[in-house]
Amino acid sequence: MCIEQKVKELLSELSGLESIDDGASLHDDLALDSLAMVTLLIEIEETFGIVLDESDMNPFDLDSVQSVIELVRGYCEKDYEETN
Repeated sequence: MCIEQKVKELLSELSGLESIDDGASLHDDLALDSLAMVTLLIEIEETFGIVLDESDMNPFDLDSVQSVIELVRGYCEKDYEETN
């Protein structure tokens, strides 16, 4: 499964929405509150087997689905897609 698909799956579980668009706002469109955003960061670390830098742990820096995908890709695109 590619990074984009897995991120959208995580966001779908957190938001309760079936369809997740790349340009969707995490706050306005998916209605993720601060607790859901922290949960998202934890789920990203667990799902992708990464440890986010402290500078990337501010949930308010992520505003769209695409920004989450880019964050994960920055850490593990090559490694994750080769093993999954």
